[in-house]
Amino acid sequence: MALTLVGCSSTPTQQDNYMDASFELCNTEVKVYSVSDDGRVRIVCADGSKFALRSEVTLETMRNINADYCSGEGLSKFNESQRYYQFRCKSGETISINK
Repeated sequence: MALTLVGCSSTPTQQDNYMDASFELCNTEVKVYSVSDDGRVRIVCADGSKFALRSEVTLETMRNINADYCSGEGLSKFNESQRYYQFRCKSGETISINK
């Protein structure tokens, strides 16, 4: 007896990646998640944390910072300048690092 299995699979979209990362960064429920026409991303967490991102590159940087410096507990604040990233982990620790 031959069995043929056919199914559908979809590749994660940029929107899916942003959503996954937003849950990682908030470490709580996401209240608002939006992407503007120019690609900017706005995330508002249930605990009041807010993030406005310029690009997917910034989002990936934030994910790495959360994992490396905040033990994956989430971020409560994030600011990017030309030379530095300044952020606060959910634990309350504020850190500034060179780009």
